[in-house]
Amino acid sequence: MSDESYKNRYYSKKKYEAAIETLGVGLVFLFVAILSLFFIAFNVDFIGLKSWGYWLFIPAFFIILGGFSQYYTNMKFQKSIKVALLDRGNQGTHKLEDIALEVGIKPKDVLQVLIDLRQKGIVSYRFNSDTGEIILGEKVAYVKSEEYVVPPKKLEEPLETKGKAFCVYCGHQLPKEGNFCENCGSKI
Repeated sequence: MSDESYKNRYYSKKKYEAAIETLGVGLVFLFVAILSLFFIAFNVDFIGLKSWGYWLFIPAFFIILGGFSQYYTNMKFQKSIKVALLDRGNQGTHKLEDIALEVGIKPKDVLQVLIDLRQKGIVSYRFNSDTGEIILGEKVAYVKSEEYVVPPKKLEEPLETKGKAFCVYCGHQLPKEGNFCENCGSKI
């Protein structure tokens, strides 16, 4: 497919994100709201929770609802990626963008789903170190470099990779010269 077709493709507006943090925040709100009910029952006033804490039931409900919604979205994304890989027979070399076009999910979300599925042992793949394409059915033996330092979550610009014998993004020891990391697919 041409690069032009990627620009005009409709992708889902939803994102593949962790749902556990959202659910955790919702449970904290719920806990404080329940705690305020005990303060009301036993006439204890701790930082005013007796008078306003029960109002936290409302945001707790919506936060927990959002967490379950995100969990459902994640499961839907995982299912669609698994089906796309099964259609390919879990074999062969494929472009990440082609899989993204097929399932209607942004390529960065497809990559995150693939990482999660590989960590769960559901799918095996590695990246072609020359082209960056996904090779399904092949495992990568992750070897962490001793020199690796975890990069910050938000990057202003790509990290410097020249002269490094490992991937600066995931720490995988690079077995040979190439343009991409065979573990995470990052451009080297």
